[in-house]
Amino acid sequence: MFKKNAFSNFRKKYNYRYSYLPANNNNVKLKCNRVTVKMSSTKRLKLLLYIFLVILFVYYALWRYHIENKKTIIKDIFQNSSSENIIDLYNQNIEESQDQYLINTPGCSIPNYLKTYKIEEAKYVGASTCGVRAVFIKKISNEEIAFSIDKMKIKHYTKGKSYSCCYQFATPAIVAGKEDYRKQRYSKCTNFDNNSNVELKNEVITVTCSLDSSKKRVIYEDAYIILKRLHRDAEEEQIPKKPWNVLVLGLDTVSRARVYNSMPKTVKYMLQNDWLDYRAYQKVGYNTFPNLMSLLTGKRMTTIYKTCSSSMDNCNHLMLWSEFKKKGYITATGEDDLKLPDTFSKRGYKSAPTDHYLRPLFLTGERSRGNIICTKMLPSAQHILDYASNFTESYKDENFFGFFWLNSYSHNLENIPTLIDKNMVNFFTKLNNSGVLQNTFIYFLSDHGLRSGKMRVPYESYYDERLPMLFLWVPTEFRNIRPEEYNNLKFNQHRLITPYDLYLTLLDTLTVSKESTDINSEACPNCTSIFNNIDIHRTCEEAGVDEQWCSCHGMTEISHTNDEVVTATNVAVVKVQNKVSTVKTIHCMKCEMLKLKKILRSHTYRNEYLNKTYFVIAFVMSPGDVAYEVKVVKHNETFSPFQEYTISVYNIRGRCAIEQNDRAYCVCVSNCTKKG
Repeated sequence: MFKKNAFSNFRKKYNYRYSYLPANNNNVKLKCNRVTVKMSSTKRLKLLLYIFLVILFVYYALWRYHIENKKTIIKDIFQNSSSENIIDLYNQNIEESQDQYLINTPGCSIPNYLKTYKIEEAKYVGASTCGVRAVFIKKISNEEIAFSIDKMKIKHYTKGKSYSCCYQFATPAIVAGKEDYRKQRYSKCTNFDNNSNVELKNEVITVTCSLDSSKKRVIYEDAYIILKRLHRDAEEEQIPKKPWNVLVLGLDTVSRARVYNSMPKTVKYMLQNDWLDYRAYQKVGYNTFPNLMSLLTGKRMTTIYKTCSSSMDNCNHLMLWSEFKKKGYITATGEDDLKLPDTFSKRGYKSAPTDHYLRPLFLTGERSRGNIICTKMLPSAQHILDYASNFTESYKDENFFGFFWLNSYSHNLENIPTLIDKNMVNFFTKLNNSGVLQNTFIYFLSDHGLRSGKMRVPYESYYDERLPMLFLWVPTEFRNIRPEEYNNLKFNQHRLITPYDLYLTLLDTLTVSKESTDINSEACPNCTSIFNNIDIHRTCEEAGVDEQWCSCHGMTEISHTNDEVVTATNVAVVKVQNKVSTVKTIHCMKCEMLKLKKILRSHTYRNEYLNKTYFVIAFVMSPGDVAYEVKVVKHNETFSPFQEYTISVYNIRGRCAIEQNDRAYCVCVSNCTKKG
């Protein structure tokens, strides 16, 4: 029963009319004739908002249930179905979105920028070869080689005059009583005749031919590297052999878009022969060094710089090849085009980092010839491919880990990857014919895309620079005995992948077992071997990718005159100017202060979860017409810039900067006061 005074108050407030009528059972029952509720507009809005939030919550709960249920279904299929069913489901899911996206998952959606972005390579200039090889070396055994002189080809150099040739072995220099692989020494030049046999003392050999009339007139020079198999002692021979070999072959500065555009024969070969093609391999640092060191060590860059700053020898124990060597693997590494300012190995190692080390070959002398880099009569990259082929074939029945990096056909804008396209197909075909592919994982990858030049002007280059190529050959035998891991490798072609994942994957190759949970990456605790199925909800943050480099978002073009763009641009310009003011230069020179000349492009994207808006601004500064790209984040009305970096080609006007990396921020001018 209602209390009368309380109900009276309710009636007055809401104009509630009522009457008491007698009931059949003689009890008094309340009957409402009419209800008129007069609510304020504010209260109506609150009620509507409450109803909307309830509906939204129910919708979200149903959506989450749908996603989790779908994941469970896929997991059940994955565990209980045949490989054919899994792949059918996989293909059905990806075909729906791959035209618009490289990958499209709840955690990461990357637009398929390849649809509107075509890379224009440099024009072909100069010679396509390094010269005509006239002297050949044949390996007779692990201890003996034979020289062969092609009489027709040598005439190209001798012009019919009499000549003589000699050979030298190149070895590391002796510094303070120890070998130093950063420098070179040579044995006495010993004459040889055509078809003469000599002892193979070291891997690197040089040949010099001179006219008999003048020993000082050199007419022919060449360099060779001949694999000399290691003699393993009895204890090493007894190390239990693992079934899987590993070859990592890298091309510098090749995005997935660039390899499709400039190396079509290689891509066609891989797709026709069931190589895996990872659509979202994401870089984690600016240039070669951080991306390769992440791959080879899994460490934070603070750890790397602290450990490796004085010498690469100090951090060799962190490298993957050292871990493989502990397990009884034969190891090898090599990198060409040593003059580059940002080569992976910097000044090189004082001691050989691996069992086989190619740097001594390139210390015999590299030179530019047209669009290619030569080491004597062969392209430097071809030297590496030939050696890698011999290395893998020689140790295919044992265990090997090879890491070879090619700069010379792709690093600079004048380099043309197309020139090595056919050679690359021949290389992989040879490995297949020799049986190497039966038990060898091959990672064919890069470090990043084009970072500078005219191809960095289109907005699509933002993605291209961040997404290097990654192809993977999985041994046929592995596919048969490890179907779950192989299917994971296939699924992960459409997941966000980073160098940290590859580090863990390469380590996992030593075991390829579910028990290998102790393997981890210091820089990315949440990263995982791609032998495991990567979560579709994975974000850049979870994959160890800083927002500076993250590609997992679309972008919208926005007017240069937009108020927020103007603010973001000013913040970016100040960021560059602050950097300019800190550059140290040589005596009597300084860096001229740069000013904004024009904006090339401005785009924006939004992260609703973090409540942040990002602006990507590319602009040109003068003098010098140096272009930069800076990402600026707006959060709580505050604009903050990320790290600035140039998208111009190497700035020759910044050579007065003491540090190589500072040249991009310096236009040098004289700064000396003349004495009266």
